[in-house]
Order: sequence, then structure tokens, then C-alpha cells
Amino acid sequence: MIIDTHAHITDVKFDVDREVVIQNAFNLGVEIIFEVACESSYWDKALEFLKRDNIFASFGIHPNDVLKTTHEDFDKLKILVQNKKCIALGEIGLDYHYDSSIENINFQKELFIKQIDIANKYNKPIIIHCRDAYEDTIGVLEEYKFAPKGVVHCFSGNLEQAKIFVKSGFLLGIGGILTYNKSDKLKQVVFETDISNLLCETDCPYLAPQKYRGQRNEPSYIIETLREIAKIKKMLFSEVAQVMTQNALKLFNVY
Repeated sequence: MIIDTHAHITDVKFDVDREVVIQNAFNLGVEIIFEVACESSYWDKALEFLKRDNIFASFGIHPNDVLKTTHEDFDKLKILVQNKKCIALGEIGLDYHYDSSIENINFQKELFIKQIDIANKYNKPIIIHCRDAYEDTIGVLEEYKFAPKGVVHCFSGNLEQAKIFVKSGFLLGIGGILTYNKSDKLKQVVFETDISNLLCETDCPYLAPQKYRGQRNEPSYIIETLREIAKIKKMLFSEVAQVMTQNALKLFNVY
């Protein structure tokens, strides 16, 4: 069994052929998809997907939506995370790529901590989004002594940062970037990190692996990333797929 632990199937880029994309993934052995609904406008759509046996979801507020967030959003989020098929709260975190002003940083940290509080209250792991903000993300987690565990989605930091997250109980989410020709730093992280501390994901429709680069990413393309991990780890594809599945099932309490 293969699990895509981070997908955005509700994205408008799948509106034309969503059912075909999902079926293609299932046909290739991707038996479970974790839909990550990190914008309030997608929450209701994700809820509909939860009616399917092989779809689970997480709900959260992306750091880039900090200025659009309302009190009502927080109230609804607290209800959504109690859904029996909600596996996590996320993706949440920090993103300084577009705006690194002090005001925006403070707003994002406040939003991040509020959502960590919700995850703690309802005993959910967290899916962390971190872009150009690794030191601050680590700082928030170190300051918040009882932060829940989870995964650092689409990890792209260095080996030292990877070790800090792993030591803190987080898994590293590895996606299509690993297959890129200039991903030596990430390949080194995967080589040095015990496979029990890795998850495999697509982040579709974004970040398609090298074979499909420039195209819309899909859950079925997770095969390419699993192959690359197997190559780096000098393991059989089937062994890597099995370990990745067990890591996901354990972290997100899916049985």
C-alpha cells in the first residue's frame, strides 16, 4: 500500500478531471490520499471527500492567509478537527518568502501558535509549512514546550535543521523536489536520516517530480519520489513503500 500523505485534490486545477486523477492513483497502488485543506474556502469541499473510504483530511490555515483569517474561521476549525477522519491540523506554520516584514512575521507566529493550541486541545499531530523561515519555526517549537508532533511538509532545509526536527519528534515530508537534478542538499538529508523519520508526499498539484516537471503534479507521481528514496537508501522499492506507509499510519493514527 502507498499513501500520498500530502495532496490538494480540491484545488481548482483538478476540477476538469478530478475523478480520473484519483482513479489513476488507486490503479497504481496509491490506496490512501491525505487531502490537506489549508484554506477555509476549501474546507467544505474537503469534507465531501471524507465520505470516501480511502480519503482522509487535515484542516488548517496557511500562514499566507493570516490577514484573511476571522474568528469564525477558528470556531469552524475547532469543529472540523473533531471529525473522525481528520488526521491532523495543517498545513500551518511560517512563510517569509513573499513578506518578511516584522508585522507579518508577528501575525504569522500568532496564527501558528493559536493553531498549535487547537491541535493540542484535540490531540492532533500538526503538518508544518516552512518556507524561508526554518530558524523561526524551530524557535517557536522550542518555546512551545508541549507542541504536538507531526511532519515538516516539503522539507527543504539543511542537515542540521533536519536533525533538530527529528530530535523534536517530527518526521520530514519528502516530495518531488528530491528528484530534481540540483537537489543534492535534500538528497544528503534523506541519505543521513533514518527512514523511520521520513514521509513521502506529492503536494499536488504543485512540485511535480523531475519526470513531469512543469506539469500539474498528481498523487500517482509519488512513485517517482519513492523510487528516488529507494535509490538513495539502496533499498527495494517495495521496502521503502512499506516503511513509508507504516510511518504515515503511525503518525496520523490511521488503522
